[in-house]
Amino acid sequence: MNQEEAAENSNKLGEEGKAGTNQFTLTATLVAKSILRYTPAGLPICEFELEHESEQLEASKPRMVKCTVSALALGVAANQVNGLEVGSLKNWSGFIALRSHKSKSLRFHVCAVREC
Repeated sequence: MNQEEAAENSNKLGEEGKAGTNQFTLTATLVAKSILRYTPAGLPICEFELEHESEQLEASKPRMVKCTVSALALGVAANQVNGLEVGSLKNWSGFIALRSHKSKSLRFHVCAVREC
């Protein structure tokens, strides 16, 4: 299964098997990353931060948007992020989830990284 198929499959079922949409795509710069580590199951995992800046239309008015997003990648995507240099501008796609079961803050789970 490639990254696109994995991302699509992850969006088909939500909590308790309910269908739902949770897709997030962002053009952003990699501003920090942790060292590549492995889960107990042997999957590579990489935590990192992305910075985004753009102008968006909201209620027909331009709005400047600047934000830093906490992100995580597993498997092939983690290896891909690990190979990137800080400062790389890419298109990132995946889904949003809670940072942990005890947290209310969100984290971007990246499933695919593409050139801009």
